[in-house]
Amino acid sequence: MKRPESVEFPEYFNKYINLIVGDNILKVMEDQIIDFQELISSFTEENEDFVYAPAKWTPKEVIGHIIDTERIMAYRALCFARKDKTPLPGYDDMEYVKNARFNSRTLYDLAHEFAVVRESNLALFKRLDKEALDEVGVANGKSISVRATLFFIAGHTLHHINVIRAKYLIP
Repeated sequence: MKRPESVEFPEYFNKYINLIVGDNILKVMEDQIIDFQELISSFTEENEDFVYAPAKWTPKEVIGHIIDTERIMAYRALCFARKDKTPLPGYDDMEYVKNARFNSRTLYDLAHEFAVVRESNLALFKRLDKEALDEVGVANGKSISVRATLFFIAGHTLHHINVIRAKYLIP
């Protein structure tokens, strides 16, 4: 699968898409399942509720945010791939995290949910042909291709994995 061109997504996607090395986005997404499990196993009970600065999320909230974002983006990809031209709304990730109660769950439970969500999405994404990947829809008032959505999902996950490693797993 070729990388999305800059006309296929809003400018703020660059931050995430540029994190992805290569064009084999499905392999990247598969590998992230293992990377995610390894990351979660690095946590101790003492640091799973750690907040590195005021108004920042806990690791559980970051992971929950990754899961919610992937679900929303996968729904968008499905709609666009099926040629649904209904404009889709944006979402307020701060409100989602605030109302999800991720801190009442275990890291293991959240890691398991991430793997289940990702596997489910990969089952869909692997069946998309070139025509479906080229489809474009509108979400949050911006045009986005299905291909760019897949790269965004992987880049967004990688971004937060990097943040977790840098800010939450301080040696």
